[in-house]
Amino acid sequence: MSKTSVSNETESMLCLWVEPWGTDHWMRPGEQFTVVTELEPEESPFNVAVHAQGITVWVNSANSSEVVDKDGVVVPCGHQRPADLGW
Repeated sequence: MSKTSVSNETESMLCLWVEPWGTDHWMRPGEQFTVVTELEPEESPFNVAVHAQGITVWVNSANSSEVVDKDGVVVPCGHQRPADLGW
């Protein structure tokens, strides 16, 4: 199992996108999420990009992934998504 953690150190909501599935998981300031896959760590399972719309974690060569909060609770797609994104 491989994991990578992402934390929101800004003062605004921040979107964590997980690709190639295109799921969005919104983090409040100070929150931390972890992306988990079934791949072994030595297989380099993640690429991370920071951009104007948030952070994208690209999961390489995996059939699935989950996003969990600091307590290990699964964070579903659309979690805390703002009603008006303004994009």
